[in-house]
Amino acid sequence: MKVYPFPSRSLATFLLIISCWVGLAESLRATPLLALREAENCGGCHNPGRSQKPFLDRRCSLDCQGCHIDPGGGGARNQWGAYYAKDQSSLVHFLKPIDPLQDQSFIDFHYDGRFMSWSKDGGESHTFPMGQEFTVRLRPLIRYLHLTYTALYLGRIEDNLFRVVSEGDRRFREKYSVMVDNLPLATYLRYARGAPMYGIKRPNHSLWIRQRIGLDQFATTDSFEFGLTPNVPFFRYSIMEGDPYEIEANRQKGTSYHGGVRGVSFGWHLNGSGWETESDYHKIKMKAAGIGANFFKTILYAERNWRKVDTKTEAPADTTLFVHPGSTITEYTIAFAQIRGVTFGFVKEEYEDDTIQSERDNLFVDIHPIPGIQVEFWQRSESGARSLKDVLGILHLYFDW
Repeated sequence: MKVYPFPSRSLATFLLIISCWVGLAESLRATPLLALREAENCGGCHNPGRSQKPFLDRRCSLDCQGCHIDPGGGGARNQWGAYYAKDQSSLVHFLKPIDPLQDQSFIDFHYDGRFMSWSKDGGESHTFPMGQEFTVRLRPLIRYLHLTYTALYLGRIEDNLFRVVSEGDRRFREKYSVMVDNLPLATYLRYARGAPMYGIKRPNHSLWIRQRIGLDQFATTDSFEFGLTPNVPFFRYSIMEGDPYEIEANRQKGTSYHGGVRGVSFGWHLNGSGWETESDYHKIKMKAAGIGANFFKTILYAERNWRKVDTKTEAPADTTLFVHPGSTITEYTIAFAQIRGVTFGFVKEEYEDDTIQSERDNLFVDIHPIPGIQVEFWQRSESGARSLKDVLGILHLYFDW
């Protein structure tokens, strides 16, 4: 059986290679991150004339928790994320956002909807709702206590546009959290049901570095989290109790962590993650490392994920259980964001496990024409274990009020 080495020499070698690549823009490709695009845009949070946070209370890490209610990213935006979405992220701005430090509301509402059009070579095509997410957050102590509930409806490829049915497997999910926030050094404590805390989320859930380790839009766990962001560095730790929608024997229970640091000069960014869980049948270990930079609005990012799966005992024949195998997955991105609200570029993915090797080249365009609307186009070409060419169109609607 093939063994996938964990960070030691393997990680050090990877980071050394990528560090060299960062100096050679024409050679580096991987998933573009919004945080890297805004690495030198201090005006996104510190516009002249607007009230500022005290130095040690600032979350200048450009980590997901700076803009999202869920510190792991994705979904509903907090006051800072809503401000950025209305004032900084799109081509055209016509809304005057509320100063986050002046927002004293006790309740807010959020909607995120994604719709996909998928066309394969040969003429097959589908248009369907990926997901509809409705969130309400109570802030009884404004800055210090947040109670959040989310209803998530997940579509399937056979669904019709604008129709999401709640019956059947994996159609409906509920998320909730109780979060004590804004403790000293921007520390938070949180108990939640939601996406597992590991790595950096992608807006395109089909990218292998998320999908092929089981962390797509369906992934769910109950967990207790601790995190802190003393201005620039950030660190989060999670104790996971497993997927509540799985039977007890299948639930992966254990811990994960994610941390990183960045600088303003060229927006350089380093992050790393770890994962160790086990069920009655399998033990899973993962580690990931990423590095990126922003050279004059040209975004470079690379990340590698190592995954190891050990079988503890064979599952009974009547047990429905799928576990992604041990693997090594690497992404390289080069993206261009010289025009506000528009990002385009190239993502290369490499996948290897015990039995197959695959590569996929992705060309993409990501456009935020006005606040509340995001449109993505992806042209993908896969080779190796299979040959497949397709085109994705993704419409993302999001509103915070």
